[in-house]
Amino acid sequence: MLKVPPTNKDRDHHRVERLKESQVKKKALGLAAFLIVAASIVNAFFGEGGVLGLIEANKNFEQLEREVHAIESENERLGQEIHALRTDPSVIERRAREVLGMALPGEISVEIRPS
Repeated sequence: MLKVPPTNKDRDHHRVERLKESQVKKKALGLAAFLIVAASIVNAFFGEGGVLGLIEANKNFEQLEREVHAIESENERLGQEIHALRTDPSVIERRAREVLGMALPGEISVEIRPS
């Protein structure tokens, strides 16, 4: 079999084909890079640890802080009530009358119930 040397036309055709392939590869790589960057940006905003997640976590934190403050206030009030019930005879008497329906000797306790 005889080998025919490539002509200039054949060489040019191969160069054009390689150039086209190279351009297609560059476009594909550019598109892939763009998609990766776009996906990263979307994940940064909408992902679990993204900006929107951070805003939501901050709202939850502020709500929990308010709840903690309310519970601490209630705890302080209950602590004061406990102290008064242990030490203040007038508070003890009032609670005994209101909660237990107790009365001093000689007093008559009357309970009024709604109809």
